[in-house]
Amino acid sequence: MEDALPATHVELFALQPRLSLEDYDSPAAFARKHRALANRVSDLRARDSGGIPLHPALVVWPEWIGAPLGWMGRLPRVWRQTTRSALRGVALTEGWSFWRTWRELHPPTREEGLHATRAARVHQVMHETFSAIARDFGLWVVAGSAWRPSNRRGLATSDFTPQGARTFNTSDTFAPDGHHVATTRKVNLVPTREDTLRLSPGRPEDLSVITTPFGRLATVVGYDAFPGPLTSHEPYFVPCARYYDALGAGILAHPASALWPTSRDSGRMSWRDDILTAEFSSFRNVRYTVTAQLVGTMFEHSFEAPSLILERTEEGSARVLARSERPGDEDLLHVTVPACPPR
Repeated sequence: MEDALPATHVELFALQPRLSLEDYDSPAAFARKHRALANRVSDLRARDSGGIPLHPALVVWPEWIGAPLGWMGRLPRVWRQTTRSALRGVALTEGWSFWRTWRELHPPTREEGLHATRAARVHQVMHETFSAIARDFGLWVVAGSAWRPSNRRGLATSDFTPQGARTFNTSDTFAPDGHHVATTRKVNLVPTREDTLRLSPGRPEDLSVITTPFGRLATVVGYDAFPGPLTSHEPYFVPCARYYDALGAGILAHPASALWPTSRDSGRMSWRDDILTAEFSSFRNVRYTVTAQLVGTMFEHSFEAPSLILERTEEGSARVLARSERPGDEDLLHVTVPACPPR
């Protein structure tokens, strides 16, 4: 595997792509969009006189970046609807595939049936796009997230057969040789947002930390980074960032998708870009966090918040290493920092 030797430094990148309808028109369009972002990353990397990168690089894409793939081939007819009405509309066009999913998996809701029906395409496009980016550009890639059930065929293949209809907000990590090395399922679902989509929570005992040449890496998806629940009706909320710190993680990749408050969001807690900052005083192992935000509009949701790269100081406070100055626009953050081998 590339970057097998311990590293002295690591380049951290947080990508802030803008949602655009045409980027989900086909697998080629999706790959073209994200390879263009990877090219921008490649242009910024430090290299020796022979053009070889001096340090390994970790690149984090935002949460939900793969979610619109579930509507690939149907986008023009559903884009101006709400998320749930779009799901219903696509279900009506699936015909035989949707009925076969219902017969084989017995999903308890129409939404879960559609997630499972479209999951093979979503998984294939996400796996092939980001595995190729990791391999071709020599990057450690945290590939945002998409909605899909567990894969009966295993984690390291682009082939997909749903193992049941329970669907998770799922993030995958790829090594620089293109191999899949980790899957993270979001544990805490945002009330009134993800629960209405019939997504299922992941299990905290399935969260894992992987060893890289630049330190121990873990992925905390969106709301899982919060120190506590948004409401008083979430007794099983798990503060996953603290959980990872206890497991010895040195770097937290944080794919996020912060809703921009609208009239429909009245009464909800809006995103604060200091969510992880409040956690730093309790950390003992986490040294860096890389928050990648999504921007733009998908159905009734608008996303706008600054991406952020933080470092824990010796005093235990959070130091901002990079912060997007354009939270509503496409952006890219980049810093080079000392590696953080496990203690």
